[in-house]
Amino acid sequence: MPATSTDRRQRIEIDGKPFLFQHGYRFGKVTYITRLPLSKSMTVFTPGHLSAAEVEAVVRGDNPWMLE
Repeated sequence: MPATSTDRRQRIEIDGKPFLFQHGYRFGKVTYITRLPLSKSMTVFTPGHLSAAEVEAVVRGDNPWMLE
């Protein structure tokens, strides 16, 4: 089973906006964070496997444009 299988995806809401994050491997452990709907194609990846609270911190801090 690949490291980025769908059963590892988690959906969260930040300021009422939906996000999807999943763990994978790209030069080590990473977390992919995608803004929904997927048609917007806004995805970032951060080092390490992040929890939901850490994903929110990344979106609010490093990538505030994802909240717009």
